[in-house]
Amino acid sequence: MDNILQWGIQCILIIQRLDSPVLHFLFRVITSLGDEPFYLIFFPFLLWCIDFYLGIKVGIIFLLSVSINSGLKEMFQQPRPFVLLPEIQKISASGFGFPSGHAQSSMVVWGSITYLKKQIWIRNLSILFILSIGFSRIYLGVHFPTDILGGWIFGGLILGVSYLIFLHVKINYLKKNTLLKLIIVTIVPLILLPFQLSQDMMSSLASLTGIGYGLILFQSFIVEIKPGKWFQRFFSFLIGIIGIGIIYLGLKFILPSENESFYQFGRFLRYLVLGVWISFGAPWLFIRLGIACQNRKQNKKVEGHAL
Repeated sequence: MDNILQWGIQCILIIQRLDSPVLHFLFRVITSLGDEPFYLIFFPFLLWCIDFYLGIKVGIIFLLSVSINSGLKEMFQQPRPFVLLPEIQKISASGFGFPSGHAQSSMVVWGSITYLKKQIWIRNLSILFILSIGFSRIYLGVHFPTDILGGWIFGGLILGVSYLIFLHVKINYLKKNTLLKLIIVTIVPLILLPFQLSQDMMSSLASLTGIGYGLILFQSFIVEIKPGKWFQRFFSFLIGIIGIGIIYLGLKFILPSENESFYQFGRFLRYLVLGVWISFGAPWLFIRLGIACQNRKQNKKVEGHAL
């Protein structure tokens, strides 16, 4: 293992010989495409402005991947490269390094979009994002090349298993049983919350729970939503993002901070409310404001998307 890590250090040093202010800025921008704030904007954009169920599918697999990645990092406990050689670090990063969360998430997200939307330009753009985000993490000195490779491998496995099991298997008896859906969505976090979860696992679990509640409400009161014209989509997105900001920052200010009691509960509540807002609250508001269309005549089509 030490030889592999030393080889990784040498690779980073070779790549960093290309260092320049322009490249440094460029790769900081690229690596930000794998950060939480980006996904907090990107997934609502997919849901509200492009295709609701596309955003839901990709978002759920992404959140599952985040939870798995946190568990894998705790299992392998591999240090980041700057722990061995501090001067190669160009941005802040914390926690263990293997597998790379940025690489794994990019594989899951852009791989999902490529699978669901089979246009050539989407495939090429997805490959570009996956490769450039991974390379940026090496250049910035926060991941070994093996971390990136591991992230891509685990991301590919999660992507394949997710579509094989979770999205292709039809659970018919769940489609119309709202009570059973509520029980399932509620019982999973109740089982896992007593454990000492990492912040990423807590956030992803809470978001998944919130999306679950939101989807139950969505299928009960909305059924199907169609984005409006381009200017209506713009206002939908603007209103929705304002709502995210109020929830994300407002609750963060009100609820206990990291060093206070009940912080984990407060964090869970904040991300749960975010999930409900993104998957139900905002779409419901868009329809009431007349900037999105509700279509109840596609029940047959929607059943294939049921929880």
